Amino acid sequence: MKETSNMIIVPENEKDILVEKVLANFEENKQKNADSVKKISEEISEDGMSADVFVWIDDTEYKIKISVAKVEIPEFFRLVHKFSDIDFQKIEQIKLGLSVEMDYDNNFLKSFHNQLKIINILVPNCLAVMDIPSEKMLSGKWVKLAAESKVAPAPRYLYTVQAVSDKEGEIWLHTHGLRRCGLTELEILCSNKEMCNSHYSIIENMANRMIENEADLEKYAPMFLAWLTDKIAMVTTVIDWREAVKFYPEATMGLQEDRDDYHSENTSVIMLYITKDDSDKKKVSKIQFFDEYLGQNTMLMVSSTETNRMRQLARERIDYVRNIVKKDSDAHVLLKIGLVVDKEHLEPNRDKESQREHIWFELQSIKKELFKEVFVCELTQEPYYVKKMHKGSIGKYMVEDITDWMIFANEKRYTPDDAYLL
Repeated sequence: MKETSNMIIVPENEKDILVEKVLANFEENKQKNADSVKKISEEISEDGMSADVFVWIDDTEYKIKISVAKVEIPEFFRLVHKFSDIDFQKIEQIKLGLSVEMDYDNNFLKSFHNQLKIINILVPNCLAVMDIPSEKMLSGKWVKLAAESKVAPAPRYLYTVQAVSDKEGEIWLHTHGLRRCGLTELEILCSNKEMCNSHYSIIENMANRMIENEADLEKYAPMFLAWLTDKIAMVTTVIDWREAVKFYPEATMGLQEDRDDYHSENTSVIMLYITKDDSDKKKVSKIQFFDEYLGQNTMLMVSSTETNRMRQLARERIDYVRNIVKKDSDAHVLLKIGLVVDKEHLEPNRDKESQREHIWFELQSIKKELFKEVFVCELTQEPYYVKKMHKGSIGKYMVEDITDWMIFANEKRYTPDDAYLL
């Protein structure tokens, strides 16, 4: 069952959410950005506290409902961005916000991005945004950065992976937010503190792939997820949670008594196919079967669509890397470089340049050579498909080769997605 995506804007000032005032912001935005978001029509309620608005963005029309709403932040809401003490103090004083509801079309990531664009027009420079479906709090600064970018945010922003644990350390992982895309929520049963991060990565990778494919993974359908070693592949699938608990007689979390209506319907547990024969026969196994291999040199498969999105965002914000190298000699920078794979791994019907292994390098320096900028980097791990290169190999690369980056500075990690913190 598909849900409406509801986000509540937490403004700097409650006067900023008056319905007539926020609708007037569409006209102001139109004058500044003629080809951007356009309001087609509006219907304001008699009490002036809500409105139905039709909006046109690029080639898509959306019907949105805006209304004044109470700002009540549940304890379980996840803070995905850094908020200063001053911002928190301001947020605590705000009692009323603006609810922005819209239904997503089949391009989920674009719909999410467009909802942020609408919010940024309605209430510019807000303190925060409560994303109700994913149960998370977004920084207003991040919302502004994301809305004004030409590149959509990461798929992981559409959902949250929650971890519920008991006193013995058993952890039940499950998502919130996929249902607004009409997708099943995903779960892993009987995780623990040692494997929680690895299992989280499995859920995240599968959720991202479903968002990109714009379709559910059907029950028992296989999904190639990762190479655990150069010979062992991880192939996953999903089954209904009621069926899955039968494979976990030891489970104390995620059972019927732990589930309200939301966690009982349209939610699936991730399982494993160990062999091709298992897949053919729909014989599933617990995800824990491969725990000993996870995190060793696991190579999770990232689609070309997501790789291209990451590449565009990394290049759009590459100045953050240049600036930190100039200003902070203690900063540590990792660059993800796309290496063309060896000839024996190339698929003849695909463009050679698109067949790359994306792998992390440590940035050593940025230089100018023959009027070109080069990034001197050291390889941090063993490649699977480029045999001539090994951990420790030094190479020179262009900005066009960069598909992602991470900056470690001031005891924090920064990525292109949260570069506003820099």
